[in-house]
Amino acid sequence: MDELMISVAPHPGERVGKYKNLPNVPEEVYQSYNEGASIVHLHVRDEKGRQVVNPSLFQRQIKEIRSLCPIIIEGSTGGTTEHTLRERSVSITIRGVELGSLNMGSINMNGGVYKNPFKEIRYYAKRMKSRKIKPIFYIFDLSMFHNVLRLKEEVPFSSPDIFGLIFDIQDGLPFKKRYLEFFIKELPKGALWFLLRHHSRGWRDFRDALELGGHIRVGFEDSPFLTTGGKANSNAELVKEIIKAAKAIGRKVVNPERAREILGIRR
Repeated sequence: MDELMISVAPHPGERVGKYKNLPNVPEEVYQSYNEGASIVHLHVRDEKGRQVVNPSLFQRQIKEIRSLCPIIIEGSTGGTTEHTLRERSVSITIRGVELGSLNMGSINMNGGVYKNPFKEIRYYAKRMKSRKIKPIFYIFDLSMFHNVLRLKEEVPFSSPDIFGLIFDIQDGLPFKKRYLEFFIKELPKGALWFLLRHHSRGWRDFRDALELGGHIRVGFEDSPFLTTGGKANSNAELVKEIIKAAKAIGRKVVNPERAREILGIRR
């Protein structure tokens, strides 16, 4: 039976105005963990949900999450292009963060350009390396696989490589199964991959990942919608729906300790 890791990105981010209340991040993480999530993806945000560079709230959330459950914590170097490199990488300086998001290139996004030139990618990678944090290489288009190969020549990380394959970003590449299959063929031998789909509508949008041996990220940051078309009341509902579908096709959902073994990270 193929093992399955589920990552949850619980904060709605820039879409926060479309929600009645800001989520209680530690509680959302804990509920998602109880349903079967083994990884949480987090940005440094303030009380209003805006991306910031002051890590005080982020530190408190990490501490509370750690008191509730042993879920793997991934810190984002996303930030905004207005922030400096050091500001964008503040999340990976916080104790307890085990994985780091690493966007592997610049793309058109949401009516603008999300800038990630290679010299900046190198900077984030070196900071992760110095803190013994493994990167997740986030891929938006084909050229970014080449950037991963370039980066690994300069900043080697331990195996296995971890990829996040991202589709359906506004102005970016839409999801098609043949695109996913092409991306999978470009993965290094032994690499692990997660499918991310913005604006997804339930587990059916992730069926291909479940059937092709991939792992999955869900959460309010990506999309709040269930297969029914309705909005989930919590991130845990999104996780629960994937769990049910995974079990139906023979995927075994793993806990954080097993996920650490698969990912090659030490707590």
